[in-house]
Amino acid sequence: MSKTTCKALVKDYCANCTFAGVHFIADDTKHWTERILWFVFVALSWYGSALLIVSAWESFVQSPISFGVETTYTDWDTKLPAVAICESANDDKIYNVSDTIWTPSHLLDLEDTLKEIAYFRGVSYSLVEVCHLTKNPDPNCPVSNYTNYVRLVRSDCPKIITNCSYNSKPFDCCNFFQPIDTDIGTCFIINSIQTKKPKPYPMISNMQEKYGKLSFVITIPSMMYTLGEDEVPTVTTLQSSTLKIQLGANYSRQLTIRNIENDPLIVDTTPEQRACRFHHENKDGLYPKYSYSACTVLCRKKGQLDTCGCNDHFMLGTKESERCNLSGIACLHSFASQLTTLKPHWANRPGLACSCVASCDETEITVIKDVVVSNKGKTNRKRAFVELVLAYLPTERFKRNVVRSRLDLVVSIGGTTGLFLGASILSFVELIFYFSVRFANNILMKIDQRKNNTITSKYDTINNHQEISTNASIYSQHLF
Repeated sequence: MSKTTCKALVKDYCANCTFAGVHFIADDTKHWTERILWFVFVALSWYGSALLIVSAWESFVQSPISFGVETTYTDWDTKLPAVAICESANDDKIYNVSDTIWTPSHLLDLEDTLKEIAYFRGVSYSLVEVCHLTKNPDPNCPVSNYTNYVRLVRSDCPKIITNCSYNSKPFDCCNFFQPIDTDIGTCFIINSIQTKKPKPYPMISNMQEKYGKLSFVITIPSMMYTLGEDEVPTVTTLQSSTLKIQLGANYSRQLTIRNIENDPLIVDTTPEQRACRFHHENKDGLYPKYSYSACTVLCRKKGQLDTCGCNDHFMLGTKESERCNLSGIACLHSFASQLTTLKPHWANRPGLACSCVASCDETEITVIKDVVVSNKGKTNRKRAFVELVLAYLPTERFKRNVVRSRLDLVVSIGGTTGLFLGASILSFVELIFYFSVRFANNILMKIDQRKNNTITSKYDTINNHQEISTNASIYSQHLF
């Protein structure tokens, strides 16, 4: 049978392939019952192999990562978390700015509107009621360019943070508390990697240097955030990570820290497999590095645009044409319950369902307790003393391990095919080779053979004619 037909090619392959048991099926010398029995065995082996390969693939895709706990704490270095200070009120400056931009006899409600603009957090009751819902609003009502009002009211770092020290060693506050733009305005943060030019202060505790205390003085009412180095203060930051600082009191926050260590092979997995993202996986991000809070800010920005067609004056990466005017702020105010809270996708309540995953390098910060003591001296009523203390060194940390790497998948598939099919990777190369290169080669050889047969037949015909002529001439010579 010609090997250029499909049936002949399949039979030739089965007779010579390296898959175990297949050649018995194509052996014509065996009884048909034996060949059928081998066909059943081979089919079951292929089916079992397919089940195990599919199971290995699903395990690799869905659960290649496991969490463990490390307790080898004697060699660890623990850093104090990032600390952000965000101004939350400044009534004296509100009054002074109001008298400057408006007449001294201005409507007193305008001062409340100015305060809501300068410290906007998604709602603006006075601005909407006084300037938007009123039939005849005051001519001095701020209707746009809210960023300019913010610049007039908000203070710089030296006017907010002073007298910084770490373990009683003083340092320049505003050299390390760097400005960072957030969705609640400009804040000042230390030990963050999200600023334009990160400059962390060495606040490291270990078995040799166990004590860690950051101290500073606040001179304007503010909100303090204790965050991981990649996180940013936002409207949606958990209340447990915040501390409201009022003047005339001493504040002490004691906390503990647990970090997450990643297996080096983690980088070979996809974000979907590990359910987290590394800092460099920051496509279209508003901040230099990826983090969960940075992702939620981008989510809120998109939510504001989709709902009201504009962004508030604090939102990062917003063009001037996309900033909200008075009607836009009124829209944001009316949808505040939806735009200022987060919710999971399955929750049936107002809020944004953001597709944000955790950072692979996140830090777990636990507040042990907050201690607040009032200051009695007159000179201390215009300032607040704040200290952040590492309560104790961590004795454990999380470890994200790869339990099913790409190499494990290859080994699993190779072992399965070897056990059930008696095959190697060359067996599959052979399969492709037989039905591509070998098939094409057989056709070309068949064509060449036909050409050779045609040429041979022509030469044979010519030789026959010459032989007949020679024989005829010899015969005629014998006759004469």
